[in-house]
Amino acid sequence: MGKYFLVCGKFFDGVHQELKENVNILVEDRYITAVGEDLICPDDAQVIDLSRLSATPGMIDSHVHYEFIDPRTFNNFAVTDSDEMKAINLVYNCVVALQSGYTTVRCTGMAFRGFGCFDAKRAIDRGLFPGSRLLAAPHALGIPGGHWDFSIFHTDSHPWLSELLEQEYALTSGADQFKQLVRKQIKYGADFIKIMAAGGFASPGDDPGEMQLDQDETKAIIDTAHYLNKPVAAHAYTSESIDLLIAQGIDEIEHGTLMQQHTARLMEEHDILYVPTLFSLIGDPDVDPATLPPRSPAYQRKLKKYDAQLKESREVVLQLIKDEKLTVGLGSDIVTGYLNTDGWREFKAWRDLGIPALRALVAGTSANARICGLADVGQLAPGKLADIAAWGRDLINDKYALSECSFVMKEGVVYKQYRG
Repeated sequence: MGKYFLVCGKFFDGVHQELKENVNILVEDRYITAVGEDLICPDDAQVIDLSRLSATPGMIDSHVHYEFIDPRTFNNFAVTDSDEMKAINLVYNCVVALQSGYTTVRCTGMAFRGFGCFDAKRAIDRGLFPGSRLLAAPHALGIPGGHWDFSIFHTDSHPWLSELLEQEYALTSGADQFKQLVRKQIKYGADFIKIMAAGGFASPGDDPGEMQLDQDETKAIIDTAHYLNKPVAAHAYTSESIDLLIAQGIDEIEHGTLMQQHTARLMEEHDILYVPTLFSLIGDPDVDPATLPPRSPAYQRKLKKYDAQLKESREVVLQLIKDEKLTVGLGSDIVTGYLNTDGWREFKAWRDLGIPALRALVAGTSANARICGLADVGQLAPGKLADIAAWGRDLINDKYALSECSFVMKEGVVYKQYRG
């Protein structure tokens, strides 16, 4: 760490939807101390010339699953990779993400049998590896046979093995049992609690339209987490499930891409945090699906079943984003088809759907900072941590702009030098 004077070509502060020119940033140790067009470079500061680039806050991906690497392993990695290997995978992905301009990532439930994710987090925090800042819900709490029960991939071939492979700290039944799981998550360091309240698309034996946790169970989870000052994020798609969760005090909804208009208004009324993970279902219209690993038969069946409703609800979600009454974040949720560190694909998905670039960039910076509960990142302003990324492509007109990062600073340390 030291003192740096960053000369920016274009400048986005993370909050205001405008791209300024010729703004400079003064960084001292871990923090930004001054921002402005008329700043004078101190004699003892090192100049970093980003005049050909666009500077932004370090990007944040608020929905990742980083404990595996190759998307082709998704159905089996929870079993075939040890917890030690999952921790190595997690650190590796955080190293890649930082070089890609993502100074913070949030893991929303993982397939560890124990709590190895926090070993990875501590290793990064201690500076042992140059990776993205990591926030984590160590397990996604759900039911046996539900959306995040990886043992169900083995129920047909070996039921006894499937029974042994259930995640002890993730899956249970009954309000009291879920209270205990919440307390365990928080005991070992959970930044928030993630629940699989409903079914999903990628899992073989359930349906996105079904509620998997009953009302006593969800209420017990939410109340216990709130007693211990932790927020709760819920995987849910339909209005039926989201409406119930809002009534019980949920803090955040992940996905929600089968919701109806009245639910969008209800979310605004209750100031629910929201991460729609749009790319995970729409994919990339510019990529030939034949070049990708095929989605499972169950996944394809569900996409076909909900095709009309997904298209109808997508308009609800897009309007929710455009209305700007709700805190909506960029979360990539890539588990199949592409590398799960390709967080930029969520930005491109928003652009493909007609969301203005600066609106999407707010979602990936200051909005995600609020969603992650981090007050000192997501904005380029005095007093904030010096998390800064810079990009060579046109942020406004290039849908692929975030796919190539030219410069990265995290907490005042340069991790990627711009070579011009």
